[in-house]
Amino acid sequence: MVISRRTLVRGLGAGVLGAGALSACTRGGRRGRQAETTAPTGEELTEPDTPLVLGSIGASYGRSAAFEAPIGLALHEAMIDLNKQWEGLFGHEVTMADRHVMKEAGEDLSEVIAGFAEAGVTAVITSIDEEALVAAIPAFVEAGIAVIDVFTSGMSVRAPEVQTSNMLIRLAPNDVALAALYAEASWEGGSDKSGSPGTVAFVSEDTAHGHSLREELSRILDPNSGKVIAEHFYPAGKMGKADPVVKKVLKTPPALLVVNGGPEVGPFLSALHEATLDDRKRPTVEFARRLSPASSVDYSEAKLAAETLSEATGHLPGAELTVEHVNMMLNADPELEGSSYGYSQQGYDAVMLAALAAQDALSVEGVDIAGSVEKVLTGTEECTNYGDCSSILRTGLQSQERASVSYTGRTGPLELGSAKDPRTGKLRTFTWNEANAIVSGGDADFEAPE
Repeated sequence: MVISRRTLVRGLGAGVLGAGALSACTRGGRRGRQAETTAPTGEELTEPDTPLVLGSIGASYGRSAAFEAPIGLALHEAMIDLNKQWEGLFGHEVTMADRHVMKEAGEDLSEVIAGFAEAGVTAVITSIDEEALVAAIPAFVEAGIAVIDVFTSGMSVRAPEVQTSNMLIRLAPNDVALAALYAEASWEGGSDKSGSPGTVAFVSEDTAHGHSLREELSRILDPNSGKVIAEHFYPAGKMGKADPVVKKVLKTPPALLVVNGGPEVGPFLSALHEATLDDRKRPTVEFARRLSPASSVDYSEAKLAAETLSEATGHLPGAELTVEHVNMMLNADPELEGSSYGYSQQGYDAVMLAALAAQDALSVEGVDIAGSVEKVLTGTEECTNYGDCSSILRTGLQSQERASVSYTGRTGPLELGSAKDPRTGKLRTFTWNEANAIVSGGDADFEAPE
């Protein structure tokens, strides 16, 4: 797919877009990978006789609530594969402390994290919102616990005042990445039935993530003849009356509407669609809609107007689901059939990455795990499961050499940038049919310049 403003977006650079800024969909792969084997240093390389202990924290409120079940299940299944199929790490079973699920916003996680530290946990996998993660970072850093987050995208987590001490790794594209995708879509839009290219209407939940995404959109659009021409924030999960929002969006039609919410946006999208039709049901206004992961759901039972989502595209982080992954999830919980299994790929891979990073570092210390996650994603020898990757690393160890691996797991190829957010990776895309049933659109690559 040819992107009209790739050079422009890259030219903005990290100073304008922030660390790990993303140009839009490409079909590129990993680059710059070179053979890497460290020769003996004189100090004997040995595996520690210490078990790895993991922890995890999720949430049953907010936008992450819809993904709590698949993420938690994927973590459980990954632990089974890691220990039963591939015999753990360093001659021990890898263990995971009981998952803590936040029940409400603002919950203080300091005691939970202290409990993890006391239990020997050195890496925690999180799927909580930006506000909760930012609040918890100091406790994680103080405890020396690495954090592999599978869910957040907001840039508040990477603000200068948030001192992560390089202990935080994220596996989902950040808001700079998403804003660049949306900006590209707005530049590609524009017609006699829509706004000028680069014009965006933005409807979002009133959250740190929502405001972060809005800010990143303006950082890209404003210097380049684009603009957010209408915006509306609403309380999380509570869209309210649709008509005032429809009028705000249609007052000056955009080239693109970005909807950053959950399933509650359905009635708004239906009202918007109907408001654009004439008395013969022909569209008088046409512009693309981009839906966030939490709103990329099936609306066929939502009683929306036919073809409400005909102009919409949704997405979830990660590559196209493999048969192996779907079967794993369904065998564990048949009730998940028909769901998107959102963020479950990242959850599964987070377990494997923590163990592979420990194997690469020959250490279960949090700081060492955090330092090695990027290495095992972009090393020399390609492998697609923990067993093969671990075998490569251990074979090198037998020769007193440090082999390097490039793990491509359930999430697909993933490479981290300097801030330890994804630089390259994949997104699953979705469209909807006339009956508003969700349809897989395959996956697309993204790449973020540094």
